[in-house]
Amino acid sequence: MGKLLRYTSKRSVIIYYTFALIGLVGILSWYQHNSQLLSDDIDLHSTYDIYDEYYKLPSLVQDATASHSDEEPEVGQFKNTEIYSLLLDSYNLTKECDKHSSIYEEIFSNHGVSTVLGQLDFAKRCDLFFTNVFLKNHNWRFNTSQSYDITYDGPYEKFCQQNSKKLKTEFIKERARFNKFSDFTRKTYAENRQREIEQTVVDELTIFRLYNKCFVTDDDPIQQSKIKNFITQQKQMVDKIGSSNPSKKFEFTKYEDLFQKGKEKSNRNNFDHRIYPWLSLETPIFERWTGKVYNDIPNYREILNDPSQPGKRKSSFFSKPTNTNFFKQYKNDCNGRGIVLTVADKHVDYTVNLIHLLRALNNKLPIQIVYFYNFSQESKKAILRAARDDYSHLPDSFKNVDSYFPSDYLENNHKTRGLPKQEVWFVNAANVLNERDKQKFNGFANKLLATLFNSFNEFMLIDADTVMMKNPETFFEMKGYKETGTLFFKDRFVLQKRDLEEGKLFNRVSQSTVDKLMFDVEPMTNHTLQREFFRGLVHTMESGMVLLNREKHFSSILMITHLNFIKPIRKKSYGDKELFWLGFAFNGDENYHFNSYSAASVGELTLPSDWQKPDGTPHYSQELCSSHPAQISEEDGHSLLWINSGFGYCPQAKSIDFNKESKIGRRLTFLPQTMEAFKQYYFDPLRIRHAIIPPVDDKLNKRYNYNDEPTEGWLMDRDYCKRYLWCAYSSIGGKLEGGDKDNKLEGKIITFSDKERQLFDYYGDIWMGME
Repeated sequence: MGKLLRYTSKRSVIIYYTFALIGLVGILSWYQHNSQLLSDDIDLHSTYDIYDEYYKLPSLVQDATASHSDEEPEVGQFKNTEIYSLLLDSYNLTKECDKHSSIYEEIFSNHGVSTVLGQLDFAKRCDLFFTNVFLKNHNWRFNTSQSYDITYDGPYEKFCQQNSKKLKTEFIKERARFNKFSDFTRKTYAENRQREIEQTVVDELTIFRLYNKCFVTDDDPIQQSKIKNFITQQKQMVDKIGSSNPSKKFEFTKYEDLFQKGKEKSNRNNFDHRIYPWLSLETPIFERWTGKVYNDIPNYREILNDPSQPGKRKSSFFSKPTNTNFFKQYKNDCNGRGIVLTVADKHVDYTVNLIHLLRALNNKLPIQIVYFYNFSQESKKAILRAARDDYSHLPDSFKNVDSYFPSDYLENNHKTRGLPKQEVWFVNAANVLNERDKQKFNGFANKLLATLFNSFNEFMLIDADTVMMKNPETFFEMKGYKETGTLFFKDRFVLQKRDLEEGKLFNRVSQSTVDKLMFDVEPMTNHTLQREFFRGLVHTMESGMVLLNREKHFSSILMITHLNFIKPIRKKSYGDKELFWLGFAFNGDENYHFNSYSAASVGELTLPSDWQKPDGTPHYSQELCSSHPAQISEEDGHSLLWINSGFGYCPQAKSIDFNKESKIGRRLTFLPQTMEAFKQYYFDPLRIRHAIIPPVDDKLNKRYNYNDEPTEGWLMDRDYCKRYLWCAYSSIGGKLEGGDKDNKLEGKIITFSDKERQLFDYYGDIWMGME
């Protein structure tokens, strides 16, 4: 009996669990079949979940109601649509594949191209883009310590493991090119990682560029008018193209709409802490020479009682404090026109010399000295003495030039006649940076912050060793600046080559066709792509002087500073030099102007006896060796605008072995070949009598010849001035083999007038502090 009961009991349990399992399978099948309908009727997440770091959004932020194939969609397939192709034709844009932000993949996986471009205005497009930025990764913020390096560590090993079968198959096809499997895998990984790095750069630049256009400069009347016309015309084109197949009404997806609702009560434009995590979002501290300190941006028109100073920009409703962001407010508060330089204690001597020269040039513009670390009181006092003390004891060379200046050149200062005093401000910008990122702006990068955090609307940024030969206001009146709001200058045209792949990389990570179609961001054109930088030269720009109009180009100024964080771009530029114009180019702003002449060499022509061929005959080409790159005005092809590296003949004079250089005997043979004579000459002011702008070979090649003439326009003389002496040549090339052909290319020789030479001597004596 007991055995029968145990058997019956076991059978009942089996039957029970069998029916239970069948019931569970039925419930799961029903749920799978009807889950789509359930998801349409029930919100499974709270609005606030998008701010919860533990909440994971669905992959690719797809709408629950969208249908998808089992395969991953091809990247950029929205570009293959007919509407996209026809729009490219309308804007004369290339149809070549270009890299674009991965955020566009999120957008166009849920919305049709014609729906977005045919129905959304600029503000809605901005909302759509940044909604998808934060839906893709709701904890996103710009990583100032982002690694862009290719390293063979854990990620490489993981790559090999995950792709083992594919790599082995591909290696069999490539065995002729690789001796080892490891060589092939390392190369494949590097190529894959390089693509990832480039995509990261594209994503970061796009987000940064569009945030500034959408939420920082969106109150600019010129931008508003341009973008309104662009979108109005685009909608008309989309309507015309799609008239036979009209697009459905645009609607945010479930999750996009959820994000929109989640931020209704917040400041929708204010993501500064994500875009600019390296900033404290505080303004610098401004200290006038009087000792008065300002915690906000000074109004120069009122403080200086100078109606010629441009006033503050009139704010629109976009810039009300209740709905604004840091840089929009900063931009709109900037005003006036002035001179900016960034200095540390070690630059004080040069800064004192510069201010003396500005007084001699009759400068009336205010000067801002921007610093980021401790700047001693002794340094400030030295600069203020140079700017504010009576300066009536002028060098003897003034007697030769006093008639060239206006009658009010010497002011009546406390009963002494002297040079005009300068309006100097110290700008302490140490508080604008978060502590963890301060080291990223050491050295040259200080200039980038000075570009951003001076408070002038129009400004001239100069190095402490920049020497102007014209009154500063002259530069603001030059045609190139007045037309574009910029004035850049070219470096020496030295045939120092870079890998052409670097220029191609810059082009690949620049703005794409979809940036143009969505936000009217212009792609790079030949105005940028034909610069020497892209054609293979290391140096393009001389950044000792830069003129910028903040009101016209504020978002480009922001991009200049941002590029300092993008290592693949920054490390391919020497210091800050190329980042200025590249910041414009990467911002879709090619309204920048370079002075048409490349840098010249100024000083005195080399004596014929010091510049001979091996057979003792003179060269056709003339030579001028100098430590000072100089800029000649494009407006008259003659006037000397400014030089770099101070005014002493040799900027390295303090560290020269004069005993050694005086014994070489190749140069300066008009001097007694003694240590004392060389030392005196090196410390004296440069005597400017001529200038040579070497010729430029269009193909960036040397011009070899059989005349022993120079093959390139610039050569460094490594034996003099501690390798700081560059020799320029008035022509390159000569007779070719056989003597029938000549590849000579002429440059430009400028001979300065007596009046100009006298002025240069006077400015040199002032700068050097000579009696």
